[in-house]
Amino acid sequence: MDKTKEIKRLRDKAKIIYEHLSKIYPEAHCTLNYYSPFELLIMTILASQCTDERVNQVCKTLFQKLKSPQDFIDIGQKKLEALIKPVGFYRNKAKHIIKTCKMLVENFKGEVPDKMENLLLLPGVGRKTANVILGECFNTPGIIVDTHCSRLAQRLGLSNANDPQKIEKDLEKLLSPEKWTFFSHLFVFHGRNICLARKPKCIECVISKFCNFYNHTKNNK
Repeated sequence: MDKTKEIKRLRDKAKIIYEHLSKIYPEAHCTLNYYSPFELLIMTILASQCTDERVNQVCKTLFQKLKSPQDFIDIGQKKLEALIKPVGFYRNKAKHIIKTCKMLVENFKGEVPDKMENLLLLPGVGRKTANVILGECFNTPGIIVDTHCSRLAQRLGLSNANDPQKIEKDLEKLLSPEKWTFFSHLFVFHGRNICLARKPKCIECVISKFCNFYNHTKNNK
């Protein structure tokens, strides 16, 4: 199959998957409870290798004490570590957060930047985090490639890549930009509920017939 036909086939497939998942998860959304771009920035750094639920619990208290980049700078590394310890990897995360807050104050007038290239300058911020912030706070859609998105993209045959940035680019080709952020949330919700990492609930999955992983598994039983 030539490249043009393959892209069309994958676009048609992605469209059907989007439609099916939209019906099941019409309210799919970012599950971090933030109230400003700055809160979301801090929460996405904390959410690395941690559940959103745990981050929400920690930040409910954290943001009562610390409300601005300067507050995080002033409290210092050790005290911040104590406040965020339940999220894991708290030393590195505290270090990244304080460095990020210093950069916000020194380079961006204390505000979270609204461009990808500027967000990527912040310590602890990668493309996944940047796309979350841009899509949620600045109406700039992006494919958010977390573990769920990677797993589903590969199992469904929408991307053969392992590198998150390559997966992001592969998925961008398949849907119009206004669908990118919501599509990412759909993958997260489906990944948490049905397409689990270790024991996927393929029998309950409404998109199993479009899934390379399921069809390969079924045909090899």
